[in-house]
Amino acid sequence: MRLPDHRSEESMIAASVVMIVGLGVVAFLSQAYGYRLGGVMVVPLLVIYTLREPLSLVIFVTGTAAAWGVLWALREYTLNYGRRLFLAAVSVGAIATVAVGFAVSRLLPAQLPFENAEVIASIFPGVTAYNLMRIEPENRRADLLAMAGCYAALVAVGTLSLALLARVGPPTPPVLALPTSDFVGWIGIEPRGTALATVTPSWLSISLLLVDVAIYEGFRKRYDLRLAGIIIIPLLAVFSVRYGPAIAVFSIGATAVFFLVSYVHWVTLLYGRVLLALSLGLGVLYALAIGVLRPVSAPGITLFFIGLFVGIGAYNLHRVTPTNRRAHIRISAALFAIFYATIYAFVDVPATGLISDGPVPYALVGIVVVGLAAVELRRLEASIPDAAAFARESVFANVSVDGADIDDSPLVAETEEER
Repeated sequence: MRLPDHRSEESMIAASVVMIVGLGVVAFLSQAYGYRLGGVMVVPLLVIYTLREPLSLVIFVTGTAAAWGVLWALREYTLNYGRRLFLAAVSVGAIATVAVGFAVSRLLPAQLPFENAEVIASIFPGVTAYNLMRIEPENRRADLLAMAGCYAALVAVGTLSLALLARVGPPTPPVLALPTSDFVGWIGIEPRGTALATVTPSWLSISLLLVDVAIYEGFRKRYDLRLAGIIIIPLLAVFSVRYGPAIAVFSIGATAVFFLVSYVHWVTLLYGRVLLALSLGLGVLYALAIGVLRPVSAPGITLFFIGLFVGIGAYNLHRVTPTNRRAHIRISAALFAIFYATIYAFVDVPATGLISDGPVPYALVGIVVVGLAAVELRRLEASIPDAAAFARESVFANVSVDGADIDDSPLVAETEEER
């Protein structure tokens, strides 16, 4: 019996299987043998990108190579290090994927519609290059081979999952078996779903992402405070334009996963990449449960990424010190309100989106949220010690070297502006 409404919609289950198996493999190899594999979720996410659009692999590898080249040059010829190198790698990788994706879409327009390739403008090529740079040179080849082997194995897992789930299982939003992917045709699966029109203009989405990165890095530098994630908040705002409950689904899931991850950490003392992999896996399972038990109007890839964001957000909240968690939550919520208000000013929100029935009640909530965030900002600002007083209290403040005048030391000397 043919099931026209269900067939191939189980591709969200297949995508979740790929991600969970990949996270488990990466966590095991990282814990047991010290492999980085480009990042906790880089390889499984690349496999999902490949299953949705096979040319994603070419774009990803090119973006990673470009980011690696810039990292090498910066490390060899400048004094940049740490977070600066990471941001440089992410920026160059994203720009390179845009350039390569545009070129490939012009050469092969039938195979790669530019607007349908999610790997374009992705941060993951830069993340991969940065992780490779941090590996000792003698271990780098083994890590690359492990990445390639893991990628091939997960492609096989995804292919087998799609084939087995094509005719059975509960309906979920399509993620892999889409008309825009040639892969499902190669393995004989009839694609489902239709292309969706873009609601939020690309220029607006990219602008919000750039602003969010600047804000995220500013909070890290000034207050040593991690917000929900480096690109999570603006993307949740973009998702909410098409799928109104996105922020509620994220908030509920992140809260639940945070408590689960905190409990696991307390009981087992797991931390770092292994704990992040666990958090991501729980987030994916949470999104899958929503897709299976409560079918939603959101595109499958949107719901899938909300699950990943749940895992990242919960893990970042776990890493924040308990005294700063309230500020973390309030400021992240205020940024969402500001970003969504910006989108709302430029976009006609469809009926399925957030605030499609009138902005007044939501505006009042947004004002309250922003006000609470302002209170937290004031508290954080007050907690920063005065630079001159901090320097004078240093154990090095009264130490002189070779007769040098200690008042000229940058540790204790006030700048003209401070005077």
